[in-house]
Amino acid sequence: MESRIRNRPNLSEDVYEAIKKRLGDRDLQPGAKIKEEKLARELGVSRTPIREALNKLEREGLVEIIPRYGTFVANLSPQDIEEIYDLRAALEALAIRLSFSKVDKEKFHKKLLEIAASHKKCEEFVEKGNFEPYIKADITFHNFLVTSSQNSRLIQIMKNLNAQIQLCRMESFSVPGRAKRSLKEHEQIIDALLQDNIDKAEKLMVEHCMNIKKNVLYFLKSRRR
Repeated sequence: MESRIRNRPNLSEDVYEAIKKRLGDRDLQPGAKIKEEKLARELGVSRTPIREALNKLEREGLVEIIPRYGTFVANLSPQDIEEIYDLRAALEALAIRLSFSKVDKEKFHKKLLEIAASHKKCEEFVEKGNFEPYIKADITFHNFLVTSSQNSRLIQIMKNLNAQIQLCRMESFSVPGRAKRSLKEHEQIIDALLQDNIDKAEKLMVEHCMNIKKNVLYFLKSRRR
């Protein structure tokens, strides 16, 4: 249960983030109807910032507003998944190439080593079926590569796309062994980056995104049986 949100200047943004977190945590399930009054009561706000947040989430493809019927959590289709991860692969590969021409190599490598160390700490949790620490490390890794591109439009596009990717993370890790393989794939990408091998890093990133896509599609298929 989210704590109640106190009134402050960025109230609408706080409400938006609180609802988005519930979507990502699966507190609000795909296809479920969202009850504005219940959300407003739980978050301790009026229905106005709830509606503003839901309108923003609809623009991001996370909810669907149907006139006279209500607002529902988006139920991503296989085609949606195909489009999301094909686009992600292309954008993150581009982010890697742009980063190499703009970042301070020493600082870039230092951050990569820090990320690699954080991934290493996640291995024990993943073995026990606790994916939360790795999900945080996964987000940190991908966000770092995107922001390192220093391309404001690419960063904004990925920010919007990440809202939908967040809905798929748990689905991907629900496939047995996927989280462990994902850790290994990250390790290979980081190794290529530390060796300044742009072509290899790009190729590995595309393969990584395609593997995630395959696993999410597998999960959706198995859920509909």
